[in-house]
Amino acid sequence: MPSDHIANTIHDHKFLSAPGQLGGLIAARDWSTTSLGPISGWPQSLKTAVSLMLSSRQPMWIGWGADIVFLYNDAYIDVLSLAKHPRALGLPAAEIWSEIWDICGPLADRVFAYGEATNADDVRLFMNRGDFLEENFFSFSYSPIRDESGNVAGLFCPNLDVTAKHLNARRLRTLSEIATRSLLEKTVDAAADSVISTLASNPDDIPFALLYLNQAQAGQPNATGLKLWQATGVAADIVPDFVTLSEETASPVTTNGASFPKVLEDALAASLRTGQPGVTDLPSAGSLPVGLANLPVRQALVLPLMASSNIVGAVVLGVSPVRKLDHDYRSFFDLVATQCGNAIQNARASEEERLRLDMLAEIDRAKTQFFSNVSHEFRTPLTLMLAPLEEALEDATSLPPAQRQRLELMQRNAVRLQKLVNTLLEFSRVQAGRAQAAFEPTDLAALTSDLASSFRSTVESTGMQLIVDCAPLSAPVYIDVSMWEKIILNLLSNAFKFTFEGAITVSMREAPSQGTVTVTIADSGIGIAADQLPRLFERFHRIESARSRTHEGTGIGLALVHDLVALQSGVIKVDSEPGHGTRFHITLRLGTAHLDPAQLRPSQVTSNHATSKAYVAEAAGWLGVPLSPTLPEPEVPLAPATSRLSGRVLIVDDNADMRDYLHRLLKPHWHIELVGNGVEALAAIKLQRPDLIVSDVMMPQLDGFGLLAALRADAATHELPVLLLSARAGEEARLEGLQAGANDYLVKPFSGRELVARIDALLLRQRVRTIETSATRRMQAIFSQAPVGIAILRGPEHVFELANERYQELVDRSTLIGLTIRQALPEIEGQQIFELLDAVYETGIPYLGRSVRVDIMRGNPARPVECYFDCVYQPLCDDHGNIEGIAVVVFEVTELASAKRAAEAASLAKDEFLAMLGHELRNPLAPIVTALQLMRLRGVDTAKKERAVIERQVQHLVALVDDLLDVSRVTQGKIELRKKVIELGEVVANAIETISPLIEGKLHHLSVDVAASGLPVQADPVRLRQVVANLLSNAAKYTEQGGQLGISAWRQGEEVILTVSDNGIGISATTLPTIFDLFVQERQALSRSQGGLGLGLAIARSMMALHGGSVEAHSDGLGLGSTFTLRLPAYAQMESTTAEAVSVPGVEADIAMHQGLNILIVDDNEDAAHVLQDMLEIQGHRVKVVLNGPAALQLAPAFKPQVCLLDIGLPGMDGYELAQRLRQLPGGDGLRLFAVTGYGQSEDRRRAAEHGFDEHFVKPLDIARLNALL
Repeated sequence: MPSDHIANTIHDHKFLSAPGQLGGLIAARDWSTTSLGPISGWPQSLKTAVSLMLSSRQPMWIGWGADIVFLYNDAYIDVLSLAKHPRALGLPAAEIWSEIWDICGPLADRVFAYGEATNADDVRLFMNRGDFLEENFFSFSYSPIRDESGNVAGLFCPNLDVTAKHLNARRLRTLSEIATRSLLEKTVDAAADSVISTLASNPDDIPFALLYLNQAQAGQPNATGLKLWQATGVAADIVPDFVTLSEETASPVTTNGASFPKVLEDALAASLRTGQPGVTDLPSAGSLPVGLANLPVRQALVLPLMASSNIVGAVVLGVSPVRKLDHDYRSFFDLVATQCGNAIQNARASEEERLRLDMLAEIDRAKTQFFSNVSHEFRTPLTLMLAPLEEALEDATSLPPAQRQRLELMQRNAVRLQKLVNTLLEFSRVQAGRAQAAFEPTDLAALTSDLASSFRSTVESTGMQLIVDCAPLSAPVYIDVSMWEKIILNLLSNAFKFTFEGAITVSMREAPSQGTVTVTIADSGIGIAADQLPRLFERFHRIESARSRTHEGTGIGLALVHDLVALQSGVIKVDSEPGHGTRFHITLRLGTAHLDPAQLRPSQVTSNHATSKAYVAEAAGWLGVPLSPTLPEPEVPLAPATSRLSGRVLIVDDNADMRDYLHRLLKPHWHIELVGNGVEALAAIKLQRPDLIVSDVMMPQLDGFGLLAALRADAATHELPVLLLSARAGEEARLEGLQAGANDYLVKPFSGRELVARIDALLLRQRVRTIETSATRRMQAIFSQAPVGIAILRGPEHVFELANERYQELVDRSTLIGLTIRQALPEIEGQQIFELLDAVYETGIPYLGRSVRVDIMRGNPARPVECYFDCVYQPLCDDHGNIEGIAVVVFEVTELASAKRAAEAASLAKDEFLAMLGHELRNPLAPIVTALQLMRLRGVDTAKKERAVIERQVQHLVALVDDLLDVSRVTQGKIELRKKVIELGEVVANAIETISPLIEGKLHHLSVDVAASGLPVQADPVRLRQVVANLLSNAAKYTEQGGQLGISAWRQGEEVILTVSDNGIGISATTLPTIFDLFVQERQALSRSQGGLGLGLAIARSMMALHGGSVEAHSDGLGLGSTFTLRLPAYAQMESTTAEAVSVPGVEADIAMHQGLNILIVDDNEDAAHVLQDMLEIQGHRVKVVLNGPAALQLAPAFKPQVCLLDIGLPGMDGYELAQRLRQLPGGDGLRLFAVTGYGQSEDRRRAAEHGFDEHFVKPLDIARLNALL
């Protein structure tokens, strides 16, 4: 080879000189067989890119040319694997990575097509590594490489393998979830379910999982083997249900006959015998689970679940077909097995602990049940002893002294026995956690002082002192009163028992800064040794050989005190020294923040004297001084038997003596029937219903609660009153009875008089309830027959309690009771009905609605129907005045509302017609009026008489048009008054001036009695003058020639009165009531007709109403004249608001003042325009006339008008648009624009001003006003 060729070759290959093997491989490759061609022909851009790639330690490759020829560096060899290296060098990229090119190819194509770089982060790729398809995660980017011409010739791809990061995160999540959930599961079942659920959530690492548990864990402790608990990722019917463990592996036994692959069975048995994990290859045959990339699972790992060196089960985990079972993967499986074993073991420990607790609870329940049974057995005979003893001792006159002493002895010991039973039961309830405190605000100082004072006579009888130092507290203390009584009485009894001289002190101190109060009970007794103090509050603990007044006792008194103080959220402490007495300190917290709100109740403090009397009687017995502990009588005296309600009482008790006693006690008052248990009671009730049932709780066959449940479940006996008798005492026992449905609950032993009183009260209550029920039924019957819809809604949610048939018809549905109105009528949401009901319920203010629109779904199929209702929402209150519901009364007025809308539409059409008619009449009137004025100006004497007739008739026609427009404005509410303070005399003078030609023409005599001042009113002077002039005009018109007219005014209280009277034709009695209605006139002969439309008086009444006044008419009949009376509110103080009179010169004077202006008239009515032109030209103006807007715009620049009179209703371009365009012309800012139209309402004037008009004229034009403005 020539030396120069060798040199060139070395020079060409210099860019491949980077360390590593790929530079040499590229140099040695025959590139002429590829699209790149020999290296010597490679472009510099490719060489540069290759050189950079080979020098990098990051895996990367280059693809060049249309077929993306593949070049890579040494770091990329691990990505390719030896299965593809080095043959991949120089091959097309799509061939090398065919298994992932469906993902990578489109990204690469985008680089070549658009020259845009692309990137992908954390992409999962299944890459062929030769012997298997492997799951990998890569982040990579494709960047364009441009050749010397600037075109994209290749791409550059650096990439990063992030597989380990993803695998670790995925596996750590599984392990963490198993560990976390295992802490929450408390049963083996739940733990196993949790484990298999967690494994199922990671099918990428665990394609399938089988969980087996030792048969002992599954409820069969004698079986040897593993029971399949759950399977995920594989059908349960192809795996063994049970695997037997023996020296020689036995065939699997399945419940459905299907066999699991033998290799898996062998692996399971071997792993469990050795306690070591085992790997097995799964055969290709059979229904194997499928993993990632839709590949079958080929391997499984069997791992025993260990707990304290014992195998509790096994887990079979499938190995992902796209991952090798390397060290990391194997470690993950080991950790899974460890976590699963811990979860099972923790759950088993929880089950064992729960079982132990259940056993303890069962023992405690048995103890409680024993105490309950004992109480029943004790309380029933106690009742049968104490009640007869009470009755016998009441009859003091018939007993010999010796006999009475024996009876009192029996009674004292029976009461003592009752106290012991009550203490025992109270303690058992507290120990069982069944004692529920009911806290109420209490004057603790007064209550404690009262309890302590009950011991005073007993203590002082021994020569000792009882010192009570309980100063009033700043606020009530929340305690359970009955519990507090037992606490204080126990401690006082204890102090008296061990104190023989000195004093017993009860003191109380409040610590406001700490929010506490401390009660101390101290004595000067024998004291307590230090070694005994820690055990002082233990149950059944007694200090032996201690000197005391008696050696009797159960040893539970102080234990009960300790627990009762704890139930008060308090603390009890004791300090003592032998020979120096003992001090008990009870500290309670003030306020309620530390208490359960559900346990609070209003103050009901009533000290139980029977309780304190029993303690005092026992203490007195230690002294040998008997104190009769008779049971207290009810504070309210019983009604005499003659005043009691008669009735039938059923006694249910299994104790024959108790039945006999109750029969003798109650027979004088009611008819009594006796049965022995609940079954017999139900049978007796079916035969004859009683008025009341008195039942024992504990009975054979069917107890009191069972009887109560049966009665409440039967509609026929649901309301039957029941009084339960029970040996179970305490608040929770009473609440249990009442919650079960009892009407009253009485604890044995009880006073006979108390039982009689309670029965009497229950019968009276039942009688009242019966009367109320009957009244309710009658009311419901009335509601159901009412012609209007009635419903009762209860509570803030408005629940239907009642809906009569008519209401159901109105809403077109029958299922309403028990539903809220929002549930029953969802379609009225957003129609303000719910908001109205809420407001009535919250405020208590009734709502009265007229023609309320509600869209309701009606018909079949249901569709929204527009309905109108008159309705009343009336709040309902309970006995305390609290709102508890709403009474709804509705009456449908849809037809009436439709008719009203039709009438309103017709009225609106009439008003619009009148307005349009007035406008159309004004257009022809305008030229007529102007022409007449023009004739007068020109001094034309021809047909002077006829001209006067025409002027009068035109004026009359103008007045009619004005009346029509006023009626239209009044009925539409568009009249706007411009009030100011004026003198009524001035208004009358102006009205007379207006009507004087008519009065003079008919030779009437007008008498005026109206003061010029002193009658101020606040009114619109124009409108008030219109009313007065209208009344004077009517009086003149309807009075024969030469008649008498009168007008007078005076002040009366807070009103100003004005009357207009005449001696004319009068008003008939039939017409008088409607004289102020529209279009009403008194009928007259044609020869006496005065014309008119019958609008004047209607307008007068409306105007007076707008002024806050009124108008009335009076007439004694036809031919007897009429009197009209106006009433206006008098103005309190006259203000100086009268403006100076504006003198309007006459037309003749105007002619002299004009200097001559350029005036442009634009009106499509030629006659009106030309007549007005003649009028203005006579006065010296230069006037041009055009008939439309475009012509005006064309003429204006040359004519340069100073004033433009524009008709608003022009064809094409209306007057508003024309005005705006004229303003835009040169010099348009100084142009005076006058609107001329047949519409004269305030809205029309406002609109004209908005469009640039300076003045607004209503046809026919007021020439005098126009001249004044010009």
